[in-house]
Amino acid sequence: MRRSKFLVTSNKEIQISVAKCGPIGNNAGFIENAKRREAVLIDAPFGAFEASKNILSPEAKVVAILFTHGHWDHMGDGNMFKNSGTQTYAHRLDKLFIEHPELVTMLAGSYSSLIPCKIDFEVEDNDAININGWLEVFCRWIPGHAAGDLAFYIKSLGCVFTGDTLFKGNIGRSDLPGGNESLLISGVKEKLLTLPQDTVVIPGHGSFTTISKEKNSNPYLN
Repeated sequence: MRRSKFLVTSNKEIQISVAKCGPIGNNAGFIENAKRREAVLIDAPFGAFEASKNILSPEAKVVAILFTHGHWDHMGDGNMFKNSGTQTYAHRLDKLFIEHPELVTMLAGSYSSLIPCKIDFEVEDNDAININGWLEVFCRWIPGHAAGDLAFYIKSLGCVFTGDTLFKGNIGRSDLPGGNESLLISGVKEKLLTLPQDTVVIPGHGSFTTISKEKNSNPYLN
């Protein structure tokens, strides 16, 4: 798995690394506090568990997974982390699909090898998740790609994980069950483009970008 360290905080205790995982190149985001030997994972695509062994420092443990939504390519390895004691977070509208992935297969024709992953905490729009006192994550509910799509804004690190809502020069597809293009575009404009302009955008697939670049040049948002 490729490892890309692209953001380190000024105190150098927390860093973000991204691994490209799975058959369609999902971005699995690892936020690690080396001093605490703890990490938070944004989405758990197939291959993320194996990637964590190379991404994280020795003895570091993934203590939480934050799922952006319940599509197969974002949750394939969720159960593998859950079996090691990781706590899990998702929006209530997509919790059902993560815990019962056979529904995903029925609706979208995805992988039949998905294993259920129990969700410990349901999160809603504007919730703030505090991970063991060292990481605060602000939730932004942006339906339109999936009914329970969440973006995770980390103010202290100047970045936002957008899942499949906002990409570099693009937005998520809205032709899947639960999709709605107008809701998606309005949600991105209201809840993402209003973030600080230098915020780094880490999408669920593809290259990183910034809020400023997408506000000024994304053809779907102008």
